[in-house]
Amino acid sequence: MAPGKLVFYDLEWSQNEIIMIGAVCGGSVFSQCVRPSGRIDPFVRKKIKLDVREGPTGERQVFDIVRRTFLPTLDAREGFEEFLNWLEEISEGGEVMMISHGNADILILDRNFSKYDLEGRLYKYVSKYVDFQEYLAVHFKDISSRMSLKDLVGIFCKHQGFRLHCADEDSRALKHVFMNLHHMRGVDKADFERNLGRMRRIYMKSITVPKSCKEIKELANKLNPGSQYVLLPNIFGVYNIFASSPLFSVLEPPENYQFEVPGYSINHCTERYVAREEYKERTKVELACHIGNAYFILNHPISANVKSPLNLVKKTGNKTFLVPGTPVSVTVLVTSTNYVKVLEITVNHEKKVVDVEKILLDLHKLKRGEKLEVCSEFRKCEQRDECAALDTNGNVDPRDKSGLLKFRQEKPEKHDKGDVEADKDILARREKQLEYCKKTDDYRAYLEEVPKNHRVEKMPRTPNMTRKYSRRQWDGAVKHWKTNVHTIGREIIRNRKEDKGVKIVQEKPKDKIVTLEVMMMMLKLLKRKWKIK
Repeated sequence: MAPGKLVFYDLEWSQNEIIMIGAVCGGSVFSQCVRPSGRIDPFVRKKIKLDVREGPTGERQVFDIVRRTFLPTLDAREGFEEFLNWLEEISEGGEVMMISHGNADILILDRNFSKYDLEGRLYKYVSKYVDFQEYLAVHFKDISSRMSLKDLVGIFCKHQGFRLHCADEDSRALKHVFMNLHHMRGVDKADFERNLGRMRRIYMKSITVPKSCKEIKELANKLNPGSQYVLLPNIFGVYNIFASSPLFSVLEPPENYQFEVPGYSINHCTERYVAREEYKERTKVELACHIGNAYFILNHPISANVKSPLNLVKKTGNKTFLVPGTPVSVTVLVTSTNYVKVLEITVNHEKKVVDVEKILLDLHKLKRGEKLEVCSEFRKCEQRDECAALDTNGNVDPRDKSGLLKFRQEKPEKHDKGDVEADKDILARREKQLEYCKKTDDYRAYLEEVPKNHRVEKMPRTPNMTRKYSRRQWDGAVKHWKTNVHTIGREIIRNRKEDKGVKIVQEKPKDKIVTLEVMMMMLKLLKRKWKIK
């Protein structure tokens, strides 16, 4: 694959806003400062030695502190259009490959252009992004990919001077490092162009979507296109909405996205749950979050050993109790499998506590005969299985009765015995569950002792995987079958070893002694009845 024109570029930016764009392609150089909406962050200003000050024309302009001169500055849209015009000119109707030192500038470039609906024009010319650090790691393994541009300039451009941390000079420095490196190693143009073409698309494991950016506005639009406030049952498809950005025509979609949403606490309490036949306690925070005018419910369980001010179970440290209606900012993670998880909850002290019960009552639209349940805000949750209050998306499960507001749900659909399961994925999963048990020594011993054609109704039988079951019904049937098989199988193995004169010492829970005795009596009776040897 021919890479097209190579563009070495760099950005200077502060608070997600571009201050300066610099790029080089062959002998053509682009340099343009962009007027930000606010001030430059003091830390950024100290590092890049650029500031925004009132210029000779009376307008705010970018000032180079090192050179002590004002740089030509345009408004954002005008500056970005100048860059696109330059790309169009140097591409000559073809495509360009954008090369940068690191990949942090890619998202900044995309979001700033998207803000003015210019991303379509940008990806008309840009066919690929290449991270020079990753390129070094693949093709020059003796050179550390973590080296800064300053260090690389010191090695490959000893007799050249660059004003680093200024976008136009950084892009020039990157081009010279790239060319000198290949010249010193004896790599010609055809070879490094082939190497660039073979570079895989850049992959970022996690992408953080900032507040008030175009992606969040589009997300709010797609979740609820109308103007009315609504309460969503879940936020399925959020990952797909983010991944539909034109950016991911040239990048690999990430493993997950993280974004921040405002919301209010509904319930903050402790709850008991069962894990490995043992009762444990944890903290549960129930939240009403919203994106635009679309509300949704999230649950955030906090384990007892987690260091968090919201952890009510842990006895040490400062505690923060969220009364219902406390305004919070919630960092949410979504994955490609529609898994939703709360990463962080921050109390917004600048806003006042609201009546969240009234908000949710207004959002709920009751159907005829549907009854609203109002539970105590501070009572402890009933005992339940681990994570029973959460579905696969981290949202409130309809069976959970611990929340502040819940609707009575209709009974699950019942299936007839004659109904057949046709879903290939479900059948494959069921077959895998059954095979896992059939590979055990307990099942083999049971099969040898009681062949299938000698079994009666009350003896453990393999569940019919082709019959139509709900997920809960199937899992229950498999669990019951496996438990009985293991119980009988272990007793058979024990008896066989005792018959050979091997003394077995087995510790059994007291509550299972009766069950084992009854099962063995049943097995002996069946042997006599069917004359099993």
